[in-house]
Amino acid sequence: MDIVRPLPIPDGQPDALPASTISFDYDDLSLVPREVSTLAHRSDAKPAVELGGVNLDVPLIGSPMPDVCGLEMCDALAQSGAMGILHRFQSIDEQADDLRSARERTPAVGAAIGITGDYRDRFLRLLDAGCEIVCIDTANGAHVQMAEAVSWVRAQSSSVFLIAGNVASAEAFSWLEDHGADAIRVGIAGGSVCETRTETGVFVPTPYAVAEAVRVRRRTLIIGDSGVRTPSDMCKLLAIGADCVMVGSALAGTREAPGRVIVVDGKKFKIMRGAASFSVQQQVGIDDPEHVEGSETMVPYKGRAAGVVERYLAGLRSSMSYMDARTLDEYRRNVSFVRLR
Repeated sequence: MDIVRPLPIPDGQPDALPASTISFDYDDLSLVPREVSTLAHRSDAKPAVELGGVNLDVPLIGSPMPDVCGLEMCDALAQSGAMGILHRFQSIDEQADDLRSARERTPAVGAAIGITGDYRDRFLRLLDAGCEIVCIDTANGAHVQMAEAVSWVRAQSSSVFLIAGNVASAEAFSWLEDHGADAIRVGIAGGSVCETRTETGVFVPTPYAVAEAVRVRRRTLIIGDSGVRTPSDMCKLLAIGADCVMVGSALAGTREAPGRVIVVDGKKFKIMRGAASFSVQQQVGIDDPEHVEGSETMVPYKGRAAGVVERYLAGLRSSMSYMDARTLDEYRRNVSFVRLR
C-alpha cells in the first residue's frame, strides 16, 4: 500500500493529498492514526464550524433536494446542530413561507434558487422573508449563467452568504471563488440518484475533487457534496480539507423528509428522486423532459433525522479522537492517509 503524504498548502490552508492523474474515491483511502490520543472521551472532540454567521455543532448540511429538505427537515437538522437548505422545487410563495417559518426558530437555515427562470423573483422574495444564506443550485456550477446569477445576487445584497456549485476541479473552483462565492459545493455525479455519470461520462470522485479544491482555495469554504453515504465518507472529506459535507440519501428515508411513508411487503420506504429526474422536471413545469439525468428510487425508512445526525457526529468524534484532535483544524493537521488501491 502506498502512503499518501500531505503536501504543504500556501496561506495556512489545510494539507491535501498530492496531485495525481489517477483519482481516488472513498473506498480507495483509509485514515491512519499516528498521534497518541490525549482525549479522555470522544465527546471532547468539537467539530464545530462557522458558516454564514451560523455556528454549526455538526459540519453537516442537508441537500436542497425535493425529497430531502423541506421545512420539517430544516427544523430537525437545526435542532441537531446541523443545517438544512430549503429546496427550490416548489412555488415561490411556499418556499418563502417555509423560510420565514424556519427563521422564527433558528438562523441555521438556507434556501436554494436556480440560475434560470424565476430565480430573481425567488431570491427577492426569500430576501424579504429573512434569507441570510442562499444556495445557487445547479448541476454544473462552472457555467456563465452561474457567474451571472452570482453577480446579480451580489448586486441585490452584499451581506447574504452565497453558496455556489457544483464543481469538480481546481480550475472550476478557482473560477467560482473569483466570482465571489462564499462557499462552493464540490462533487459531481457521485449521488445515489444522479445519472450524470452514465448519461454524459462526466464524473470525478468527490474525495479527489475536494483535494483539488483544497490545493487552490484562498478563502472560500469547501462543501464536500456527492456520495456521502456513511460517517466514514464524511470523515474522509473533512480530513482532506472540506469545511462541511452535504448529504442527501442519508436523510431521504427519515420521518422529516418530504413525502409519505410507503409500505412494501411489510417494509417501510420513502421515495427519493434526483433533481433532474423525470417526475421532478414535470413538477417544475416541464411536461415532456428532453433529457433525464436523475433516477427515482425508494429508500428504507430510518426514523428521525436526529438519529442520522447523531450517528454521523459520533463517527466523526470517534475518528477525531483517534487523531488526538479536539477541533477540525487539529484533525486535518494530525491525520495521515493510506492508499488502499
